[in-house]
Amino acid sequence: MDDMINRDIIKGVDALDMIGGSIAKPLVEKIASPIVGNGNFISGLSKIGIAIGIAKYAGNNRLGKSFAIGAGMDGSEDVIVAFGNKAGIHQSEQTEAGVF
Repeated sequence: MDDMINRDIIKGVDALDMIGGSIAKPLVEKIASPIVGNGNFISGLSKIGIAIGIAKYAGNNRLGKSFAIGAGMDGSEDVIVAFGNKAGIHQSEQTEAGVF
């Protein structure tokens, strides 16, 4: 377990990879949620596992890194939400999109 946590999963992440990951995150969420759920501990671990698999097998190209980052972000969010729900801390209500 220590080896998996401490090793570099994605190498050489730049700003374009992060933008790509931000674009891929809702896509990963939409694709994975019907299969593994959303906002719970199991879905979070599953999506983090998917992220590790994408990073390992999709290569070190821009598309692979973007989807690995997106899946990792969504999985991490699910784990945080699950822990928050257990602690009695719920997500705030979403507001309308816009500047003000």
